[in-house]
Amino acid sequence: MQSDFVIGIILGLLAGLVNGIFLLPMRYTREWAWENTWLVFTILSTGMFPWVAALLAVPNLVAVFHQSPASYLLPGMIAGGIWGVAQVLYGLGLGMVGIAIGSAVVACTSTAAGTLGPMIVYAHGRLFSSASLVLLVAIGLVIVGIYQYGKAGVQKERETAGKDVPKQVVSGSFRTGLIICLSTGALGTAFIYGSKSSSGLVDAARGIGGAPSQMFAEFTALLVTFNAGMIAGVIYSVYKLNKNRTWGAFLTSGSFAWNLALSVLMAALWYGGILMYNSSAVKLGVGLGPSTAFALFASGTVLFASLFGWLAGEWRGASHKTVRGFVRGMLLIVAAILVIAFGVQM
Repeated sequence: MQSDFVIGIILGLLAGLVNGIFLLPMRYTREWAWENTWLVFTILSTGMFPWVAALLAVPNLVAVFHQSPASYLLPGMIAGGIWGVAQVLYGLGLGMVGIAIGSAVVACTSTAAGTLGPMIVYAHGRLFSSASLVLLVAIGLVIVGIYQYGKAGVQKERETAGKDVPKQVVSGSFRTGLIICLSTGALGTAFIYGSKSSSGLVDAARGIGGAPSQMFAEFTALLVTFNAGMIAGVIYSVYKLNKNRTWGAFLTSGSFAWNLALSVLMAALWYGGILMYNSSAVKLGVGLGPSTAFALFASGTVLFASLFGWLAGEWRGASHKTVRGFVRGMLLIVAAILVIAFGVQM
C-alpha cells in the first residue's frame, strides 16, 4: 500500500511535467498557423491516441463496446463534451483578458475544482478527515503560489513590452473574459468524472475485455471521454482554418512531415500526461485518490511549465522585484507538493 502511494505521487508529478512541456514542440513548427497544428494535435491526442492506449490495455476492447449498453457510455460522453467546450472557451477567455491573467485565473479555479469536486463526489465521508484537511492546505498554497506567479507575469509583460496594456486578441469586455476564465477552469476538470463515474464500462473492460487491472480498464472510459471532447476542438480548429484561410498551409509549407512529427510528439506528451494522472489517481486509492492526484498534476503543470519558460528566456528583461514574485510563487507550489507527498495518508 505504501509503495502504491509513492508510485502514485511520482506518477502525479510526472503527469504535471509532461503536461507542462507538451506545447514546447509547437515553437518549432514551420509555416503552419496555430490552427493547422492544433487540428492535427487534437485529432491525434483526443482521437487516435486514446484508441491506441485502450487497445493495448484491454485485449478485447471491441467486444466491450459491442456488449455494453449505451448507458455505460453516457458519463464519459457528457464529461468529454463539457471538457471539450471548456478548451475552446479557454482560448477565448485568454484572448480577452491576456495570457498572464487568464492563465493564472484558470489555473487557480481548475486546481480548486479538480481537487474539491472529486473530494465531494467520491470521498464525501472523508471531507473532514486529517488527509482532506492537509490536502486543502496544500491547495491553498498552490492557489497563493499561482496568484504570486500570475501577478509577476502581468508585471513582466508590462516591463518587457512597454507600459501599455496588450491589445486584446478576442473582442469582449474584461469582465466577460474573466467570467469565461473562471468557468473554463472549473469545466476543464470534467474529464475526471468521465473515467471515475463510468463504473459500468470499466467493469465491462475488466470482465469482457480482459483488462489486467482497474488502472488499465479505465483507459476504456478515457477513450470515450476524450473522443467526445475531440468534437469541439475539431470544430473550432476548422472554423479558424476557414476564417483565416490557412488550409493551404498543409500543402504549401513544404514542412508537412516535420510539422506532423512535432504534432505527434505534442499529442504523445499530452495524452501520456492524462494517462499518468489517471494511473496516479488509481494508485493513490479510492476516495481521495482523484483529488490528490489532480493536486499534484495541476501544481506540477504550473511548476514545470514556468521553469521551462524561465529556461527559454521568457522572463528575460523583467525587474528583480518581478523575478522575486515569480520565485515566491514557485516556492509556494514546491511547498504544496511536499505537503501532499509527506502529509497526505490514504
